[in-house]
Amino acid sequence: MTNFKTKNKTLPCKTLECKLCNKIYKRPSGLKKHKKIIKNLNTIKPSIYILPEKAIEETRQMLVYHIKEKLKQNSRHVGNVSVTISGTESQFFEVFKRYIHNYFPKSGTYKCIFKGADAYSTLAHILKDENWEVKYFLQHQKTFVLLNSNNQDSLQESYLNKENQEPDPLQELDPLQELDPLQEPNQLNIQKSRNSLKKKIYKPKPVQIIIGWKKKIKSDVYNITSSAGFIFINFIVSRTKVYNSVYVDIE
Repeated sequence: MTNFKTKNKTLPCKTLECKLCNKIYKRPSGLKKHKKIIKNLNTIKPSIYILPEKAIEETRQMLVYHIKEKLKQNSRHVGNVSVTISGTESQFFEVFKRYIHNYFPKSGTYKCIFKGADAYSTLAHILKDENWEVKYFLQHQKTFVLLNSNNQDSLQESYLNKENQEPDPLQELDPLQELDPLQEPNQLNIQKSRNSLKKKIYKPKPVQIIIGWKKKIKSDVYNITSSAGFIFINFIVSRTKVYNSVYVDIE
């Protein structure tokens, strides 16, 4: 009798992957359809109006300003960072058209994904600024947007210093301690105490920058609504020291 489970395990399954969102497709037609959807997302819609070049340039400058505002000298500000800026759908589309990767019709949210070796130059081209991701300080210090996974070790170390601290021995449960017979042990609290003593495991997030647009709608008790659009940017901040063009990780 043939063992179908064993047979299926040995069969190689050729998959195709979108390099940006990491979606897996078993057939070329699936990946082709995915790319066609992305192409359609970057086609101008009736709800979007054409902006003058001067207005688009001002939007780019505004985005760079808010990114650099998150690049601070102190090590407390490294790690995952989020920026939210008021902006219209047309402003977002005019700056990031041809790079929109996802659209969610229910919420009206756009999303762009930038990662890999070409991400710095791609965003420099989009934002028309070669230094959009970096800020320099005294004492040879440099704070920057992390987009290269090769430099993630310093960021991982900063997370480990914050999260994987040794438990306080005075807080540990004594297994030899006798319980009060008049008081029922709360098993749930005991389990929570034990779990809190376990070291947290560092799980690195993808090294990438997400830029998108979403619309927020609010209403009061009389169902009078108001709405506004926002551009959001999620990225990772890291720091280095620079000595004669040699970079030394400090965080």
